[in-house]
Amino acid sequence: MPNFEGIATMYMSMPMAQQALPLLGSCVVQDKKISLKFPLSNVGFDLPEAPVEGGRPMEFKMSGARGEMTLNIQWKPDLNAFIGHGTEKGAQALNFCFYNPNSALRHLKEL
Repeated sequence: MPNFEGIATMYMSMPMAQQALPLLGSCVVQDKKISLKFPLSNVGFDLPEAPVEGGRPMEFKMSGARGEMTLNIQWKPDLNAFIGHGTEKGAQALNFCFYNPNSALRHLKEL
C-alpha cells in the first residue's frame, strides 16, 4: 500500500502550440520513491528522504527531459498534504500534490 497518493500535472511542449500544455496524471509515494503517471509518459525518482507529515521542505536536482530539473516539495499543514514543483530552465515542468490515502483530497483524482 502506498504511503501517499495524489495528483500531478506535467507541462508538455507541443510543436503546434507555443505554450506548454498541461497533462493531468496521478502520483504515488512509497517510502523514498515517487511515481508520477501521465497518459503519454511516466516519471519516477528517488526522494532524498521519505516524506514526513510536518517535516522540513526538500529541494533537490535530477535529470529532466530538457536538462537539469529542480524539485521542491513541502508540507502544507492547512491542506494536510505535500505540494511539489519541478522547474527546468526556469520554466514550470511538473506540479504535484500527495496526501494520506484516507484524506478527503483523494476526491481530486476525479477531476
